[in-house]
Amino acid sequence: MSVAASAVWVLLLALGAAAANAAPSASAASVRRSSSALPVTSIGVNGNGGDRVYDGVGAVLGGGGGNARYLMDYPEPDRTQILDYLFKPGYGASLQLLKLEIGGDANSSDGAEPSVEHSKGNIDCGAGYEFAVAKQAVALNPYLKLYGLQWAAPGWVGEGTNSVFTSDDITYLLGWLGCAKQQGLTISYLGGWNESDNGAHSAWFASLRSALNANGYSSVQIVAADTFAPTSSDPWPYTSDSTVAILGDHDVCGYPTGVAGAQTTCSTTPAAMNSGKPLWASELGAMDAGAQTGCTVPCAPAMDRATVRGYIDARLTGYLEWPVLDAMPPDLPYENRGLVTADQPWSGNYSVNAMTWAIAQFTQFVWPQWSGNPGGWKYVDSGSGFLQGNRADGSYVTLVRSGGSGWSSIVETTSATAEQRASFTVTGGNKLAGDTVHVWASNFNFASDSPSQWFIKRPDITPSNGRFSITLEPGWVYSLTTTTGQGKGTATGAASATFPLPYTDSLSTPGQAGGYDDEPQYLAAMDGAFELTPCRIPDGGNITCTEQQAVPTPVFWEGANPATSTRFPYAVIGDSSLANYTVSSDVLLTQSGTSAGLIGRCSGMSGPQVGDFDGYIFDVRTSGAWKLIKNDKTSGDIATLASGTGPAGLEAGAFSHTWPQAQYSNLSITP
Repeated sequence: MSVAASAVWVLLLALGAAAANAAPSASAASVRRSSSALPVTSIGVNGNGGDRVYDGVGAVLGGGGGNARYLMDYPEPDRTQILDYLFKPGYGASLQLLKLEIGGDANSSDGAEPSVEHSKGNIDCGAGYEFAVAKQAVALNPYLKLYGLQWAAPGWVGEGTNSVFTSDDITYLLGWLGCAKQQGLTISYLGGWNESDNGAHSAWFASLRSALNANGYSSVQIVAADTFAPTSSDPWPYTSDSTVAILGDHDVCGYPTGVAGAQTTCSTTPAAMNSGKPLWASELGAMDAGAQTGCTVPCAPAMDRATVRGYIDARLTGYLEWPVLDAMPPDLPYENRGLVTADQPWSGNYSVNAMTWAIAQFTQFVWPQWSGNPGGWKYVDSGSGFLQGNRADGSYVTLVRSGGSGWSSIVETTSATAEQRASFTVTGGNKLAGDTVHVWASNFNFASDSPSQWFIKRPDITPSNGRFSITLEPGWVYSLTTTTGQGKGTATGAASATFPLPYTDSLSTPGQAGGYDDEPQYLAAMDGAFELTPCRIPDGGNITCTEQQAVPTPVFWEGANPATSTRFPYAVIGDSSLANYTVSSDVLLTQSGTSAGLIGRCSGMSGPQVGDFDGYIFDVRTSGAWKLIKNDKTSGDIATLASGTGPAGLEAGAFSHTWPQAQYSNLSITP
């Protein structure tokens, strides 16, 4: 029997910055400074050379579930400005690869993303925001390549197991690819199951390959195993598997990436290097997004250590940073990550982090072969190595454009402690020795840097008979190139503001993004899928409601057992300014024997047990029985403070090990 109640479900509180652009400073003097006493590293650039093909640098959208949730709620022009900093060539990060999380209705770090197929055969290509972001990204950079990967999955694909390596999951992936195609998107790469593959699924990948070929997706390349860094005694999985086109593993340069500082080393194995397949760092991350004093080491410049040393140490040719941005409620497990912080859609405030410029030092100077322009780039082994032959002094990598028509070197001294010089000799190619060298650099020295010194244009260099030298300061990243078109965006976000009270939302519209999103604004699912759908019973003037649609319990990331988890569907809204308030909503319980309710003063959620947080839960059942529960993450206690009967409600199935469908409307938060 359906029960209508007032007072609802899922409210979190907790949450809680704009990179300045300035003219180049006196740092340009480092090129002019003359000091014969400084140690010198000789770097040869052979324009006729070329070894492994460069595949690109990009980032992971989602991949923690929900860490990009607020992007679609940003008003214009702020949302477009953020997208420009991420994807527009010659403006900001200029990302070349974008890994999309294939939504699975469950949390994988910082929230949940909805599936396009909650139940088998019922496909909704408008679910979530991954495709919407991808469409806007590709519009900015038509050469951007997309890569799909699963973290969680709707429960039906498991076929009664806690795994996605099933035939139903292949059907699910084909449905997701069909949705991408319907949205005008081309998926170039597809993986299996994020960090949940032990390397024993060759038969499944063979079946996936056959299904892709049979359904018109023969151009989609399979990447595997998307698992953790290998060692010499633990080969990269699928090295000899003919169905896997690209070997991709995570955290191959330490975890967090670059945590070893000056001694950062990236891992591979002889078998992988000799396989003939491209080797990718298919997820790098957990670095602090900043680079200033006070950032939690390793900070953003660790990304440059990885993208340079990844090739020197391990012949890696593709890199994906996790996550692309922090656009979610605060007080979640992985804050201060990514290229942009955008956690205030109600104000339009956002910050362009140092990570954007760390990545730009690579992506604005070399591009993959499929990016046209003309042709791609290849690494030059003889022009890559360690400054002074010593890892502690920094590293450099050189690439040559197709046909010898250009060259770029990226040099990092992010862990060096003293000035040094690099002496370049350019030969070969299309008369490259006489080409002007353009220099862009970022000061990531924690003791002296500032946003005004990130990605600055330095004076051009005119080589003499192909020779020139440059002084390298400690803590910097330099990009030297014969190409042009680089630039630094100038847009800034609005002023910061706390969450607005009083706040009301009918929970019947997607907010700022309109048709780009199918979730009510500012409401961020931590587990489950809270999407807009027709009301089963109209609520006054509302014919559209928000419904928890993940049924049955999903297949959790890394195969977590739902029977022993504390997880249940809930979503959050608000920020840390919320203190004493009243929250209410209308709820419709659609299934007998289920419950829904309200969460207040929610904070401190930590995975993988997403139900472990501090807060109060008001839960009401279809029978009318209710409980007020204190949820204490620290002690693990779930204490009932009061109980009784009567109408009220809203979250879904708290601590019941069920994932019920319930509908919500008319949310109100008042001081």
